[in-house]
Amino acid sequence: MAVKKIPCKNHPQRLTTRRCYYCKTPVCSECQVRRAHHIFCSSKCYYLWKTQQIIRPLKKYKHKTALLFLIAFALFSIGQFYYLNTKINRLAKQREKREMKSAPDTEQLWFNLDTTVARANGRISFTITGTPSAAVSIWHNGKMVAMSADISKDNILKGIPLYFGENRFVLWEHRANGQQILVDSFRIDWHSARLRFLSLPLYSVPLRQKLLALTFDAGSTDKGSRNILRVLRNKEIHCTMFVTGRFVKQFPDLVRQMVADGHQIGNHTFNHPHLTTYVRNERQQTLGGVTRRFVFRQLRKTDSLFKKITGRHLAPFWRAPFGEFNKQILRWAAEAGYKQVVWSHHCDALDWVADSTSELYRSAAEILHHFLRLEETSGLQGRIILMHLGTERHRDYPYRILPALIDSLRMRGYRFVTVGQLLTAKTKQSLARK
Repeated sequence: MAVKKIPCKNHPQRLTTRRCYYCKTPVCSECQVRRAHHIFCSSKCYYLWKTQQIIRPLKKYKHKTALLFLIAFALFSIGQFYYLNTKINRLAKQREKREMKSAPDTEQLWFNLDTTVARANGRISFTITGTPSAAVSIWHNGKMVAMSADISKDNILKGIPLYFGENRFVLWEHRANGQQILVDSFRIDWHSARLRFLSLPLYSVPLRQKLLALTFDAGSTDKGSRNILRVLRNKEIHCTMFVTGRFVKQFPDLVRQMVADGHQIGNHTFNHPHLTTYVRNERQQTLGGVTRRFVFRQLRKTDSLFKKITGRHLAPFWRAPFGEFNKQILRWAAEAGYKQVVWSHHCDALDWVADSTSELYRSAAEILHHFLRLEETSGLQGRIILMHLGTERHRDYPYRILPALIDSLRMRGYRFVTVGQLLTAKTKQSLARK
């Protein structure tokens, strides 16, 4: 006969056949606490059951005197155990102190630490003086970053970069006999106005002027790219383009044309990877394998390719693939020198949706109507529009509405600028108020 499934006490939507061994409440697999070969709903129930197991044998004693004697004996035994353990530890520490005093001076490592932080570039330097019989390693946030083998005289370890926020340093002594001794550990909280600015994502810029940033992402296809560049060139508009390293590598002529046309080129990582778990659980948690080093390589590799082809570096702006980022990823990108540029609310053209049966799909005419309607209802000054330089569509190409969109917004008083020019306009507006 099958056991009837009942709802879990913490997750009513989940059915289970297992119950707590003590209180008999139903628990699903996520709520189960396994102790002593049994299943409990919580640690509290386990300890109640354990106490019951200890007290139950004592109930057979008829005389209370015997029960009190057993309890007193148990408490005395526990006290003796802790006393002996404490005494043994105390004797061990005393012996260690005697050994250290009796050891020759040449085996003792002494330091004269002088740490300085250069504010301009966020780096720390160590000046270490000690005996020649030992080496010193410096660990930064769990990773060894420097080692000094000769510390018989002042040895300066320069240029260890600081991370934005918490920096944990640990110094270890390595003796000739194989011993490793902790010398010192400390933390530096390093903050920078520049990094704080770069680590804040940019969605829009509050402006009184009718300035608008039209941005394009370039991934792995050039389908429609030349038509878009031709329209922008004819309309004398400069935009901000975010290119992947893969796009730069595959279409160098297009990249050179963007630069020649005066567009601002930002970073879109090398191969457009997922950075968070948003696709899995709709949460912006850093994906496994995505580290500071990973983000640095994605951004710097793209910049190196771009410089090799154009002779210049990318603009200090980047756009996270799929719009996936969190505070930690933003800090890593800021340390690499890039500010995250997202897109304004309702300003994703959705031109990347190629499936006409999708609920997100917009035809070219609908994209045009969407932005003109948005301008009428809430205005577009200071906003950032997202479109794509390539398309997977086989017809109804979104770039065909670009001339009409540009002309319509210009008639309403708007001027198209790059993201950098948006920020410059904000600075000038702030200075004018003062």
